[in-house]
Amino acid sequence: MIKVVFDKKGLAANGHADFNEYGKDVVCAAVSSALQQAAYILKDLGANVVIKKGHLEISEIPDDPCAEKVLRITLGILAGIQRKYPENLYLEVKDNGD
Repeated sequence: MIKVVFDKKGLAANGHADFNEYGKDVVCAAVSSALQQAAYILKDLGANVVIKKGHLEISEIPDDPCAEKVLRITLGILAGIQRKYPENLYLEVKDNGD
């Protein structure tokens, strides 16, 4: 299962969807595509991005309307994937107590 946690500081994604074998896993492809696109856009805006096999982390996201829009759209895409594949994607949104 892929676990994605959003909070006000950024997001972290870990794991594998295990929907199908490597190279045929449409859940992994969809999640990876959404997250990597967000990561590269946010990196251009000044965020810190770490991408490794089975792990993606975005931190130090600037307080910027474009960055907020990218995060909101990415969250919406992932929520749609989670609704269809709840056993392969876990999505958590934390408010950090603020």
